[in-house]
Amino acid sequence: MLKVHGILLAAGKSIRFKENKLFSIVNDFPIIKYPIETFTNSSLIDTLTITTDAKNKKKIEDIFSDRISKKITFIEGGSSRNESEFNALKYLELQSVQENDLIVIHDAARAFLSTDLLNRLILHAQEFGSASPYISSGLLINDGNEIIEKGIVEIQTPQIFDFKNLMKSYKEASLDGFNSVDTTECISKYTKIIPQVIEGETLNKKITYKQDLDELKEILEVKL
Repeated sequence: MLKVHGILLAAGKSIRFKENKLFSIVNDFPIIKYPIETFTNSSLIDTLTITTDAKNKKKIEDIFSDRISKKITFIEGGSSRNESEFNALKYLELQSVQENDLIVIHDAARAFLSTDLLNRLILHAQEFGSASPYISSGLLINDGNEIIEKGIVEIQTPQIFDFKNLMKSYKEASLDGFNSVDTTECISKYTKIIPQVIEGETLNKKITYKQDLDELKEILEVKL
């Protein structure tokens, strides 16, 4: 039976945030709590692999204490996003993950992913083979004398593909020394897959700067 495995990328250095953003507090809890609970609360997720370092692994375990689910595994992240993803895929390969199993790769810095969006993406990928969320970028450009909104979209995470094509892509990327900006770029470079997309959510914005977190807090206050 096809299974669904989550990979949560939490090995970033938060250089532009000036401190480890994953442990910033929102509504009395560190940010890292939210994506972990979203994945573990989904009945569609069979396992969750978290890429991080030893120091942050201990912090996360201390935060969750006995609430850490048995389906969660921590592995060492890499020096780049690609390396962390590849490390997680190699770990899953050792666990005898099947070629057609779906792999859900998500940035922990997109902390406020909803369970609803996660589940809709998984169901879409089960039907069409892949799924990623998108939102309109709202990018403005100067077209002559007129400022207009450019019809560009931003691809968010999680991004979902089958294990076979992910492993193929990341093995080749490793050999080429290619560092993709996200999973979709790597898949698109090394396979003929046309990634499927569905509409994402504003709250699923990536936290890069402290201003990003401030904006998300304002949205959360309105929703609450």
